[in-house]
Amino acid sequence: MEQILLEIEKTITSYLDEMNLELADLEYVSEGGYNYLRIYIERVDGVTSIEDCVGFSEKVDPLIEDFIKDKFFLEVSTPGIERRLRKERDFLRFKGKKIRLALKSKVNDKKVLTGDLVDFINNEVVVNIEGTLINIPLEKVKKANLIFEMPDFKEEV
Repeated sequence: MEQILLEIEKTITSYLDEMNLELADLEYVSEGGYNYLRIYIERVDGVTSIEDCVGFSEKVDPLIEDFIKDKFFLEVSTPGIERRLRKERDFLRFKGKKIRLALKSKVNDKKVLTGDLVDFINNEVVVNIEGTLINIPLEKVKKANLIFEMPDFKEEV
């Protein structure tokens, strides 16, 4: 399936460029007995609208059926506020933000780490966890997500 997803990504790139969109993520999952191809997009120059998602879905839907033989549902949406981080550009873009890392093996006796994303250097995620910098090779990361933090609203008296 990984190879098919790479082929789909190559195929939809021209449509992303044409619509001034960027691919944030792409996944094929089975949930509740149904298969889903999920394409997460975002506008390069601003806020992604529902019209962007609908328009992109209409353009790529006929093309994708050639790649996947099983019955599936196509979902096109934005990556959301707790978006997944997968590529180097994702980690570099969100430096300084709070992230959660689910790891394939333990680091400091933990498989889930939460901290501030400091950098991405030599294919390693650099995270500040309670004042300690930890370098984690990307191949050890099972899943990485931003963590949304509510702004601290203080009522002025």
